[in-house]
Amino acid sequence: MLGVEDFGTSLRRFRLAAGLTQERLAERSGISANGVAALEAGRRKSPRLHTVGLLSTALNLTDEQRAQLFAMATAASAGDSVGGSAGDSAGGSAATSAERKPSRVESTSTGFVGRESELQKLHSAWTKRTGLVLLSGEAGVGKSTLADEFASQLTTRNVTIWRGRSTSEQLGAYEAFIDPIRVALQDFDGKVPTSLRDLGRIVPGLLEYGNDALDRSRTDPTVDRRLLFETVRELIAGVGPLLLLLDDIHWADAGSLALLGFLVSQPTLDNRTALDNLMVLGTVRSTDVSQFTSAKLSELRRHCSMSTITLDGLRDSELEQLITDVAGVHISPTMVSTVSDATNGNPLYVKELTEHLVQRGFDTSSDLPFVPEGIRHTIAARIVGLSPSAQLLLRAGSVLGSQFLADVAGDVAGISGEDLLSATEDALLSGTITEQSATTLAFSHGLVASTVYEAMSKSRRLGLHRSAAIALAAQNPTSAAEIVSIARHWMLVVQSDHTVRSTAAQWLARAGDAAAKSAAVDEAITYYRQAEQLWLNGGGDSTSERADTLARLGAALLSTGEVNEGKRFLQQAFDGAEAAANPTVFARAALGLAASVRYQAVDHEIIAQLELAIGKLGPSEMIWRPALLATLKRQLGFVDTPEAAVRRAEATAIVNEAVTASDVSDDLLISLGSLRDSLIIDDPIPLGEFARRIVAAAAARQDLSVLSSAWYRQAWSALELGDAQLFRTAVDEYRTIAGQLKRPYELAMSSNMLAAVAQIEGRHDDAETFGREALTHAATIEDGNFSWVYFSNSGLRAFDNGLANQNLEVMLAVRSDFGGNATFEAALAATAATCGNHVLANQLIEEQVGINGETLDRNWSYLSAERLPVVGFLAWACTITGNIPYAYELRERLARIAELGVKVVRVAPVGAWIGPVAHHLGALSRVVGEFSVARQYLGEALAVEDEMNGQPFKVRTLLELALVSELDGGPNSVEVATGLRGDATALAQRLGLNILAL
Repeated sequence: MLGVEDFGTSLRRFRLAAGLTQERLAERSGISANGVAALEAGRRKSPRLHTVGLLSTALNLTDEQRAQLFAMATAASAGDSVGGSAGDSAGGSAATSAERKPSRVESTSTGFVGRESELQKLHSAWTKRTGLVLLSGEAGVGKSTLADEFASQLTTRNVTIWRGRSTSEQLGAYEAFIDPIRVALQDFDGKVPTSLRDLGRIVPGLLEYGNDALDRSRTDPTVDRRLLFETVRELIAGVGPLLLLLDDIHWADAGSLALLGFLVSQPTLDNRTALDNLMVLGTVRSTDVSQFTSAKLSELRRHCSMSTITLDGLRDSELEQLITDVAGVHISPTMVSTVSDATNGNPLYVKELTEHLVQRGFDTSSDLPFVPEGIRHTIAARIVGLSPSAQLLLRAGSVLGSQFLADVAGDVAGISGEDLLSATEDALLSGTITEQSATTLAFSHGLVASTVYEAMSKSRRLGLHRSAAIALAAQNPTSAAEIVSIARHWMLVVQSDHTVRSTAAQWLARAGDAAAKSAAVDEAITYYRQAEQLWLNGGGDSTSERADTLARLGAALLSTGEVNEGKRFLQQAFDGAEAAANPTVFARAALGLAASVRYQAVDHEIIAQLELAIGKLGPSEMIWRPALLATLKRQLGFVDTPEAAVRRAEATAIVNEAVTASDVSDDLLISLGSLRDSLIIDDPIPLGEFARRIVAAAAARQDLSVLSSAWYRQAWSALELGDAQLFRTAVDEYRTIAGQLKRPYELAMSSNMLAAVAQIEGRHDDAETFGREALTHAATIEDGNFSWVYFSNSGLRAFDNGLANQNLEVMLAVRSDFGGNATFEAALAATAATCGNHVLANQLIEEQVGINGETLDRNWSYLSAERLPVVGFLAWACTITGNIPYAYELRERLARIAELGVKVVRVAPVGAWIGPVAHHLGALSRVVGEFSVARQYLGEALAVEDEMNGQPFKVRTLLELALVSELDGGPNSVEVATGLRGDATALAQRLGLNILAL
């Protein structure tokens, strides 16, 4: 049968023959049902011999069947053992060495994983023959398993292994030494020397050899104990190299501790009684050490060589290996994380929980108890011995979570002051919780929290969740985690108590806001949906609050690219807010709807909704009204009517007055900062100051969404002002936040910004990579703005690469797609001029500028910053064609922009650049023949290019200076021009650029 069946198959056969289920066998044997299932399935291949004994008794096996089962278990253990079979031990006393056989217990090592450093420490201690080594740690952490593994490895070095243990029942004196001495005496085969007969005091009545029973001494008790200890010492001295394993020393009786102290504290007396070949390895459960035992062990440290090895949970890689070994299949990282979080790497808990999850198909969401029965009983036994107040504290803590504030748990449990301190100390001593700080506690394992939680009745849980929500709200929470936690408690309460729907919905909406601010937009959408359902299902007078939730939900969906669904919820919010007469929600919904309109598109219905919302707020409202006006300003920017121009001017004046006030509130800053791409301020210096104030307000509130908008505007301002350091800082900050938000718009915008930096510096491959990255992100939200920016950036790179002719063909082919966009038309003029098509270039300049600049001046007061790239491209075209009349007009407009502090001509807010404003002013001055003015401007341009690391455009400025020098015709003008052209050529070659004609 041994050749046919393995241990698991035989166990199952014996169980079925006995008519028992796995659960019934588990109940009879005291082993968990999961453990029985694991043994039968072969997931646990090497059972402990003690376990086999329990199973054999529970099954009522015959002696032959019992022997078969033990043989299979021993064979399985041997197959898994690290070491081979042990040889005979050497040494022994002169009187008995010829008659003695080595004594050892069988290795019970099973499923050993990790602990390499601890094993090294044990081997080092053995080499040094450290008198006493303690393995300390909580229950199940693997103390005995490590001791077994170490003993198994020592058996290959002819070391004798004895093992004893203490129990919580403390079954008589010297309990820890009964089994080792019994094993040792059996080796004498009935010929125990007279000198060892006093050992009958430890194992009375168990051993009789011939007519001579082991005797009890009748001397004075203290002398009697001394003689007994010396007898044990003599027994050990005759064994040779010996490892004495003593399990559960924390339960050791006084006699065992005294004998242990005597043995490990003995000096070397002579060769016959020397104990320098002995090392005692003890296991100590750190949570169960009594003050008496702790004092005795501390005293030993003064009299012998002693060390303590503290075991913590397994490391991640070790834990994954153990889980895989137990499960027998490869498991997902999610399952590893689940088990790790629940067990804190405790090997016993890991095995039990893994078997439990295997049994339920790795489903952690079913209604079955999460904590395996065996672990639950183990933990429950530790908890039941705690004081009533400590148990109350643990119940409150299990409701609050794996980590909780002690005072909040006290509020939930209804205990405070000295009672709370006593409860905390009691729970800490039990090892069920740990201190994270003076105010924060945490469960030692997630399984402890789950055990406590599952043991409570549903009605008790309901009351504690309600108390937890109230206690946490009283802390005035501000962090996302705190707010979400309160919402979670109310959601659990509302399942049984519908009267709290309104309260639960309010906290869910707050949780959605908190999640949105902390970049968890998917979670925010979930919370908003849950809140909206509660309002819909009767959360009190909910029309207004439901509309507010719908507005937030719609805006969140819009940010993820779900435009149609987002607009649907926003429109419902707009209608609901109007019905409820709530102007604030009305404003929020109107802003959300406006954000859905593509850049440069005109939606008159949206404009009407914005005007309606503005009218409902009234002139004194200074949080939402400026945001609505700024958005209206943007929407009207593409409506070419006198009425729109007047309204734009009014909106601009009101917004500028609001944002430049010294007492502008953080609420207004956050409101305006939440507008993703509205042009709130035209001029770069006040725009930069405005952005810095929003950064500070958003950072204080930990609002990543607004913070991203603020850094975007900061980059915009810094680029126009030519502040390279601030510009790159803003770009980097925006990129970091975009990565946290993980929303398509921000990711696309950050890629655009990086493409702009690369284009400025002439890193064209990087610019192309980032540009395509932006298009990929933008495709998920169907935002065509990014394709326009990519087109502009790649077109500007075409100038540097000498590909202007090909670019002109492309631009003419797609011209109709851009619908008369002013920036595109101006860029087309610059491209045509560069390619020598001066007729087309001048035609486009005339159309854009108009007679005496009338066309360019039309609506100049609106969106002046938007006109910057238009004027820059037209200036570029004009300087190439030499169109003197228009050169005067364009220079005058550029000079007006420069007076605002603008130093750089950008394309899109932060999409690309076409050099310094001073370059174009200098080139236009050259066209009109003002060479000294041109030289001054071009010198300023070189400084800006060096500051911005804009080396490609510096080539153009050097060439422009060369041309100015030639035309000026002063002394050495030819030599100066030749030198400047040489510098430009060298720089272009170093950058890998083709020099373009001016």
